Amino acid sequence: MKRLLGACLALSALLFASPGAAAEFPDRPIRLVMPFSPGGPTDMVARVLAQHAGQRLGQSIVVENRAGANGIIGSGAVASAPPDGYMLLLAPTSHTINPSLYKKLPYDTVRDFASVIYVGNSPGLVLVVGNQVQAESVKELVDLSNKPGSSIAYGSAGNGNLLHLAGEYFNRATGSRMLHVPYKGAGAIIAGLYSGEIQAAFLGPPQAAELIQGGKLRGLAVTSPKRIPQLPDLPTVAESGYSGYDFDGGIQAAVYAPAGTPAPVIAKLNEAFNAVLKEPEIRDRFATLALDIAGGPPAELDKQVARRMDLYSGLVKQAGIEPE
Repeated sequence: MKRLLGACLALSALLFASPGAAAEFPDRPIRLVMPFSPGGPTDMVARVLAQHAGQRLGQSIVVENRAGANGIIGSGAVASAPPDGYMLLLAPTSHTINPSLYKKLPYDTVRDFASVIYVGNSPGLVLVVGNQVQAESVKELVDLSNKPGSSIAYGSAGNGNLLHLAGEYFNRATGSRMLHVPYKGAGAIIAGLYSGEIQAAFLGPPQAAELIQGGKLRGLAVTSPKRIPQLPDLPTVAESGYSGYDFDGGIQAAVYAPAGTPAPVIAKLNEAFNAVLKEPEIRDRFATLALDIAGGPPAELDKQVARRMDLYSGLVKQAGIEPE
C-alpha cells in the first residue's frame, strides 16, 4: 500500500510540475538585444551590464545588436520572443519616443513588455556650436537665429530623434528660430559643425565634453536644471536667462523582458542588475558616460515609461512632426 501511495505521489508530481521546474533559471545563456549599432553610449552600458550580471547569474549574457528602424526591429524581436527570460531588451530613449512617431508599431510599448529595471539616464544634453559661430552665449545664439534671413541651423540624428526634440524644445522655450537639419548619425552631425553646414547641435555630455575640452567645438549651456560634473563651468540654459528651462530627456537605458515572463524570473533578473549597479567600479564607469544610476524595482521603470511617453508625445506635437 505504501509503495502504491508513493508511486501515485511521484506520478502526480511529474504531471503537475511546471515545465521549468526541472532547471532553475537561468540554465543557459541569456541574450540582451541592443536595438542599435555597436559603439554608442547605450551599447557600452549594455556590454558592461551583460558582463557583470552574467557573472552574478552564473550564465553568460550575450549582447546582440539588432539595428534598424529607430530601434523598432530589435524591440519587436524581444516583444515576440518566448516569455522565459532568455531574451531581454536594453532599450534606449527611442523606445519611449517611437509610439509618438509611428502610427503602427509591431508591438505595444506598454502591454508587450515586462519591466525589469530602470538602469538610469543622463541628466540632459549639451548645446554646442561650431567655432566659427559668432555666439558666446545662449542669448546671442537666439538673437542670431532671429535676424532677418538667418540660416542658423542645428543638426540631429534624424526626424523625431531625441536631438531633434531637444532642438524643438529649445526653439519653443527661448523664441529661437533655428532650422533643423537631419543627419544619419552623430558622426555626420560633428562633421556638419566642423564644415559650417550647421551651426549648433545638442550632444550627450561625454561626447560634448571631449570636443569642447579639445577646442573643437564651443559649449554654450546644458539643458538640465543643474550643471553637470563633466563641464562644471558651463551654465544651464535656465542660468543663461531662460528661467524654468528644463529638458531632462537625456539618454536613457532600461531593461525589459517580453510580457508574460514569470514574476520569479523578473525578480531574479532585477536582483542581479541591481547588485551590479551598486558596484563601485560600475558606478565609476557609468559616471564617465554621464549616466545617473537609478535601479530599484520594476515598478520604478513603469513610472518612467509613462512619464517619458507623455513628455515625448507633447514634444512631437509641438514640433509639428506627423506620425509615419
